[in-house]
Amino acid sequence: MTGSGELPDETAASGGEGAAGPARRAGLAPADFTGEADGRRRAAQAVAQTVAQAVAQAVPRTVAGLARACHPGPAAAVTILVAALVAVAGWGLAGTALTALAVLTGQLSVGWCNDAADAAVDAAAGRTAKPIVAGLVSARTVRVAAFSALAACVPLSLACGVVAGVTHLSAVAAAWVYNLWLKGTAASWAPYAAGFGAVPVFVAAGTPGHALPAWWAVLAAALLGCAAHLANVLPDIETDVATGVRGWPQRLGSARVRVLLPLPLLAASALLVVAPPGPAGPVRWLALAGVAGCAAAGLLLGRRVPVAPFAAAIGAAGIDVLLLAVTPGVVTAG
Repeated sequence: MTGSGELPDETAASGGEGAAGPARRAGLAPADFTGEADGRRRAAQAVAQTVAQAVAQAVPRTVAGLARACHPGPAAAVTILVAALVAVAGWGLAGTALTALAVLTGQLSVGWCNDAADAAVDAAAGRTAKPIVAGLVSARTVRVAAFSALAACVPLSLACGVVAGVTHLSAVAAAWVYNLWLKGTAASWAPYAAGFGAVPVFVAAGTPGHALPAWWAVLAAALLGCAAHLANVLPDIETDVATGVRGWPQRLGSARVRVLLPLPLLAASALLVVAPPGPAGPVRWLALAGVAGCAAAGLLLGRRVPVAPFAAAIGAAGIDVLLLAVTPGVVTAG
């Protein structure tokens, strides 16, 4: 009866009821499955932790990059200027707040569009101060931010009124045209003149009665736009020319721009002094003298201090902006 005694072993070996199952045939104990599952869980946790750390590091860098790429100085300055003008014009608190949001989103879209469009040129010129070149944010992210801000700008602008909204959106469109096309042409001044010149039109359109602005206010604002273009480009003219950018200031050259820069500022100031109805008071003449002083300082110090013309232009523009804000008749012709 030895055969009957060996039957259980054969049954177990052939996978019968006495067998330990596939795990034992493969040489794996149940504990091995538990260890393998724990290993997979630990690996997944490590990957998740790494991703979380990368996101935590990338988000602040991206936010910082977007903050720098929007050209925060000009964006804040234009927003504050227009908000102050509509407040003086009597738009009220709600209208002023709505205007500030519309102008801010428009300026953000313009700044981000500019950096995204110039990414390749900035990289070729080695402008490591630019956030895209510095690696803080990608050109694609800046481009998406530009279109997102533009999408928000449309309803906010139209909420200010149809005429005011269309006027503001036209100014924003002019700035985009500059970034994408006219920046490298002899007509690079035109979007600046159109954008700044639209400000009195925008302010007047939102007032009760939707009055037209004074002609001299529009012309003075357009002249300030031309001066802003010259002042903005002056520090980078040599680098721009080296990278193939041939706008109006680059065609003139740094020396001519330094001499030309005070002229639109003085012309705008003169208009704000002599064009409004009634006699020009001492405040207007004092403002004109201040602008002339800034212009003279920029010319005299320009050769020894390269940033002097730019700083003088900023000072003169600030005086003109204040004069524009306080001069009666800016909003309406009457």
